This record gives sequence, structure tokens and C-alpha cells, in this order.
Amino acid sequence: MTGTRFVSDWFKRLVTVGGTGVSFVIFMVWGFLLGVVLFPVIRIFKGHRARSIFHGQVRLAWRVFIRIMQLTGGFRSIRVEGVHHLPKDKPSLLICNHLTLIDIVVLGAYVRDFNCVVKMGLWNHPFFGSVVKACDFIPNQASEEFLSECKRSFAEKRPLIVFPQGERCPPDAPVTFQRGAAQIAVRVGSGVPIHPVIYRCEPLSLAKGMPWYKVPPMPRLTVTIQPELPIPQNVLDDTVIPLKVRKLTAFWEQYFEQQIHR
Repeated sequence: MTGTRFVSDWFKRLVTVGGTGVSFVIFMVWGFLLGVVLFPVIRIFKGHRARSIFHGQVRLAWRVFIRIMQLTGGFRSIRVEGVHHLPKDKPSLLICNHLTLIDIVVLGAYVRDFNCVVKMGLWNHPFFGSVVKACDFIPNQASEEFLSECKRSFAEKRPLIVFPQGERCPPDAPVTFQRGAAQIAVRVGSGVPIHPVIYRCEPLSLAKGMPWYKVPPMPRLTVTIQPELPIPQNVLDDTVIPLKVRKLTAFWEQYFEQQIHR
């Protein structure tokens, strides 16, 4: 019985590793082709229509990637719940915890015409840099231009996705947010509904420091978009912007601690 179980576990791990590897190869090739073939067209035909067409192709590619991950055994299941909570024809701010390497891919595949704050490393990535630029994503940089880009995104009625942790963090680690997301909400997001997004992955896979070839067998990833979370009144009443930002960040940290460890 022990030998049979060992073979079964070994086979599951082999399927997961193989499926993960195949999925990422396809994903990188597709991303490269999108950047090489479609990005030059976007540069010629600028505007909302061109971006929407390109964005639709990216979302399609990401949905195919998710499907391949499940068909090949890279993940036993990948689910996105609560998309109906997002307002239609209105902007929104999505605040997310960050667990796995594919967090933005999974959420972005199901949120139409979304925008996203991305790290400079991804903005300058040789494979995906052209893709994030064509999607008109916002590079994460401490400047007034950053806030202006976020304000423009809200004016275009696009959902804006932010990962305030800045990098992948395991669910058992204390929740620590950078203040950029709160800066957006306080300075340029007045009246924009805020939706927490909770990621859960069991067992944890594709985490920081975890090579793709050492992933656990058959993980399950669930992404839950929650209803609007209003800013507390004690935060709204504060007239000092830096203090308001700190209070809002602390409120979100406490909220996510409760939700993740619930």
C-alpha cells in the first residue's frame, strides 16, 4: 500500500511539473508573438479602440493559458468568483493579496478592460514589456505622473488592479502593504468603489522562491472578488493626507489578515 501511494504521489507531481512547464512555454511564446506582431499595430493605430482590441487578445491568451494549466495538470482547479460585484461602466479599485506567479493572469483573464499597476521589472521585460505597454498598464514609480496615470485610468472607467504587498508573500506571513494603493484611493480615487480580492492556493504553488519544477502536486487556486469595502469614516474625517494614507493602509492590512486567516 505504501509503495502504491508513493507511485501515485510521484505520478501526480510529475504531471503537475510537466503541465506547468508546458503551460509556461506556450504562454511565453504567445506573449512574445503578441508583442512582436500586434504591438507595432497598436503604435500606429493609437486610441481606445486599438487598445481594447489588443487587450481582448491578451485576455483570450490568458484564458487559454489557464485552461492549459488545468488540462495538463499544472493546477487541479483555478476559479475566479465574485466578478459580478464589479460595477459596470464605472471605474473600480481592486486591492489584492499576492500569492503566486500567475495572480494577475488569473484575475485579468476575467476582468474586462482592466488596468494594472506593474513593477518596473515587468515594464522593461524583454518578452512581456511590449504587452503591458500596449495594454496601457501603469508602471509603479513614486511620482506625480503615476497618480496622474491612475486618475486617467479612472476617467476611462477601467478597473485598476493593485497588489499593495509589492511581491509574492506566503499566506502565513504578516500582511504588510506599501502605501501606493492608499495614495491612489485618497488622492485620485475619490468616489471610486474599492473591492478587496482574496487569493487562496492550496497547497501553495508558484510562490516566491519556488521554482516551477518544484511545485506541489495538483494545487487549487481560488480568487474571490469581494463586495465594495467602504473607507472607514475615521479615515475620511482626517484632513492630513499622509495620516489618512497611513490609517487606510493599516485598515486594509488588518482586514486582509482577517480574511486570509479566516
